[in-house]
Order: sequence, then structure tokens, then C-alpha cells
Amino acid sequence: MNPRNGEQILAQAGTGRELERTSERGQVPGGHAYTRTLYTERNGAVILESWTVHGAGHAWSGGNPAGSYTDPNGPDAGREMLRFFLEHPCETSRTPLVSSGTRVP
Repeated sequence: MNPRNGEQILAQAGTGRELERTSERGQVPGGHAYTRTLYTERNGAVILESWTVHGAGHAWSGGNPAGSYTDPNGPDAGREMLRFFLEHPCETSRTPLVSSGTRVP
């Protein structure tokens, strides 16, 4: 993906929020270097996270080497996405709807 596409997605997702940006660099042992950027609110809550994998090209980072368009040299994109979503569950209404369309307290 072109890095500009990712920047536009982050800008849209952060619209209306004052977010602080911090970055850290890392390296997968025997694999790719990466930059992980966290976007946090003033209270320290992480709202967005982005990764740039240096040298991976247009491949799925950390994918199975038997797959097409995958790069097993990591970091593992699937694992990192799952980690993020488990750490930051989406808030939903806790009031269920019943079949009549009325809300149950």
C-alpha cells in the first residue's frame, strides 16, 4: 500500500480529536525493521495505531511463506491487528433490542 493511503485513513479516523503521536522503531530478529506509531488522547488512551514495515514492499507482513504476496520476515500483521482490537474493544450499546423494536431497560 502507498504510505499516503495509510496517512489519509489515519487522518479520517482521527477527525475531530486532538491526538498526540509517538513513534518507536523496532526490528524483527532476522527480519524487517518497522516503525510503530501510536495516536493517543490527552488522557493517554490509544485511539489509533499504525505500522510501517521497512523493506516489505507490497506483501502481507508476517504471512505464511506458502501464501501468495506474503512476507514471512515479519512483523506479523495479523497478530498485531488482533492484539490491538483485543486491547481496545469497540464500545456498543448495552441495552438490547427486542423483536418489537422497543428497548429493554
